[in-house]
Amino acid sequence: MDNVVLILVIIAMVIGAAGTVLPVLPGIPFIFAAILCYGWYEGFILITPNYLIILGILTVLSLLFSYLSTVLGARHFGSGKWGSIGAVIGLFLGLILFPPLGLIVGPLLGAYLGEFLSQHNPGKAFQAAIGALIGLFSGMIFNLLIALGMIISFLVRVF
Repeated sequence: MDNVVLILVIIAMVIGAAGTVLPVLPGIPFIFAAILCYGWYEGFILITPNYLIILGILTVLSLLFSYLSTVLGARHFGSGKWGSIGAVIGLFLGLILFPPLGLIVGPLLGAYLGEFLSQHNPGKAFQAAIGALIGLFSGMIFNLLIALGMIISFLVRVF
């Protein structure tokens, strides 16, 4: 039974890791939940409360960075307030209306429209859109690294 539970947890963590780049999957919170469930199953001997606190902090940081990376990318490339707001709105609408392609098109179009409507400068709006996209992908890479770190630390603890 122990091996079956461990295999299920590892499968859940792999699905969570895939979720860091595929927006239809829950990502890092799913990995955290899988580790928490395994900790509960094994009586929190290997998966200690302190370990879970650290993973919980990493989970919250990853969620914050996921949303902020798009805005920071747009800002870094010269976007103003409205371009950044457009990028975030585009990200949410893209994920809801056109998954998974909306993940790319939404922030790109949202940043462009927000910046263009406020500045009336297509060149600056395009820069903001590219920045939002670069920020989005940097957030994905960051989250993938956190996910892999969580999975490796779990495997080290268990084995």
